[in-house]
Amino acid sequence: MEQRLKWPDLSSRAEAVLEWWFVQGYLEAAGFGRRDFMLSLFRQARRSDGRNGYMALLSTLEPGSGRHALVSQTSPELVEHFVEEAPPELEELGIDRPVIDAFIGEIESSGPPAPIRVEPAQAVLRTAPFEAVWGDISLAQVGDSFEIGFNLPEDGRRCLLKAQSRAAWFTEDSVGGEHGVGTMAYESCPRLSLVGSLDGIALAGEAWIDHQWGDYGWLRSPHEDQRLLGWDWFGINLEDGTDLIVMVHRDMRTGQALAGSAIVFAGGKPPRTVRDVSIAATRRWLSPATMIAYPVAWTIEIPAIAARLHFEPSADDQEIPVFGFLDAIWEGAGRVAGEIAGQRVEGRARLELHGYGYLHDFKVFQDRWIDNINRRIREFLPETLSQDDLESYLGRPRWGYDRDAHTQMLSVPIWDLLSRGGKHWRPIFGILMLQALGVDPEPYARMVSVIPELVHNASVTIDDIEDASETRRGEETLHLRYGLPTAVNMANTLYFLPLLSLSNHSHLTVGQREAIYRTIIEMFVQAHFGQAQDLYWSKLDQAARAALWEDERIGDLILQAHAFKTAAAVRATAEIACIVADADPETTRACTRFGESWGVAFQIVDDVNNFTKAPEWGKTRGEDIAAGKFTFAIHKAVERLNGADKRRLMEILACEALRRTEAGLSEAIRLVEGSGALEACRRFAKDLMDKDWPALSGALPASRHKMMLRILLTKLIDLPVET
Repeated sequence: MEQRLKWPDLSSRAEAVLEWWFVQGYLEAAGFGRRDFMLSLFRQARRSDGRNGYMALLSTLEPGSGRHALVSQTSPELVEHFVEEAPPELEELGIDRPVIDAFIGEIESSGPPAPIRVEPAQAVLRTAPFEAVWGDISLAQVGDSFEIGFNLPEDGRRCLLKAQSRAAWFTEDSVGGEHGVGTMAYESCPRLSLVGSLDGIALAGEAWIDHQWGDYGWLRSPHEDQRLLGWDWFGINLEDGTDLIVMVHRDMRTGQALAGSAIVFAGGKPPRTVRDVSIAATRRWLSPATMIAYPVAWTIEIPAIAARLHFEPSADDQEIPVFGFLDAIWEGAGRVAGEIAGQRVEGRARLELHGYGYLHDFKVFQDRWIDNINRRIREFLPETLSQDDLESYLGRPRWGYDRDAHTQMLSVPIWDLLSRGGKHWRPIFGILMLQALGVDPEPYARMVSVIPELVHNASVTIDDIEDASETRRGEETLHLRYGLPTAVNMANTLYFLPLLSLSNHSHLTVGQREAIYRTIIEMFVQAHFGQAQDLYWSKLDQAARAALWEDERIGDLILQAHAFKTAAAVRATAEIACIVADADPETTRACTRFGESWGVAFQIVDDVNNFTKAPEWGKTRGEDIAAGKFTFAIHKAVERLNGADKRRLMEILACEALRRTEAGLSEAIRLVEGSGALEACRRFAKDLMDKDWPALSGALPASRHKMMLRILLTKLIDLPVET
């Protein structure tokens, strides 16, 4: 008869502000196959009044198919706690206030993003013996066994399990406590036998259980530097009966490992802790849903037991969205193999990656999007063109193609420009808009990447020629580097070449393709009409220029020019996403209206940045004044100034010879900055976006992608100006 090992009391520790119960393992049954599973129940006490909020995570994985199903739920109380108490704490941790405001604002208006759901049922905790019931999730300690109940996330069937210990328990009051990592109390049993039923079908399996409680010391440094912390945790069950817990705490801003340890359960002896642990990632997986890069494969070394093990996940996509600023965790099953003391070992394992989804540096996420978009563009337009590439564009030649000529005249200059950086926000906007509309972007990723980005780079090349600009993204403009004919031909080619990604698109109907073509043609027409207005203004003589600055319509005329030149592309991208999604007219109106408003807002802020000294701007400071451009920022300065300052700024703006001198340009910059116009323009741009966001948000379901769209766009127009 199997010996039962005594359980500690797993009851809730009311004095702890943070606590969780964690069960993971596998289940098997005839006709059901095998599932790896994980269930976590979290309790968090509100600091102000001690009221509890709850979160639960449940996932299953079918190892053969890699099918991953999950439930992520939160209580109304936890949502309320987060909205009311998180902002100041997040700001202390170095999170940008605009990002915090966008995040909190979306939760207040739409609730947690799908697939996270709010479970309204009241969670009930009982002690001595421990019992937790929340909706369809139940945990209960019954003597020296543990009962678990939940509905399978893939089909809702009821799963009831009873667990009994097969290994010694590890209990410790202060796990952590090194190198700026706080402590938590920890109880763990690495091997439990499972028996139970699934809607009457007999189940069996094995599990692992943890109970932890304490403060936030594992999540943020208790020291004044307030670092965001995370961890890599491995629970390993080897076939020879050895069990291992391997834990490494990290500073999630730098990725630096702060402290590591392993707990060894072996040979029927009491578990022991060793500190000398080394882990190294051998492969990463980039989540297409969240753009979080997870190290999913690892090498683990524990010199104290001469262990070298390799972990591989059963499936790469075992990401679980979580409520809060963490966004998501990777929590998944896998296998380990390697050696301990020269003996070959293998077994099952679970890896938990906590902290990789913090939104503390949004640029990291944006850079991953950019890399992904550049990969799509490179697939469509390689840096060196092949015969196959040319045939894909032009068909089979009657006589022959000069690959070198086409590469030098097209690929080289455009990749020169693309390699200089750029935010790539137009395709990012399109991808997030598709996802927010409920469309898997993968079949459309190339089209949504190459059309807006290559057309945009074509247009800025032409703009630079027409404006006689000398720099673009910190280097000389293409027409100066490669010559005017090459720059013009490349730009004109890129107005049309990306449209080949649309023709005969296998996932679009004929009607959808025609609608997208119509949208793109309208965008081209509007953009060129906007540029015509810009060019006309640039050619005005001194008297006409002065009169235009005094015209009461000038602000509206500038905004309309922005709507055509910049916002038309954003509006078109939003409309294309709606066409792909077969969105209804009301949703399409909300999306396109917001796209236009945000495009104008971006151009206003872009013109404000013309006055920055920040090196990342990549253009000559005050270039718009020197070129005689009519921008909203300069208009606001003229509007706000009075008396001699206004007359002097008008005099400089009207006179080309004066505004192109170093002294005249410097004086004009000083007057614009002193007027307060730059901050006024930033407020105007933000208000323009904020006014139309509610209609867009109301037309789209609550989702992480809508939230990320709001954060991205808020961040792009809230960048500080260094003047």
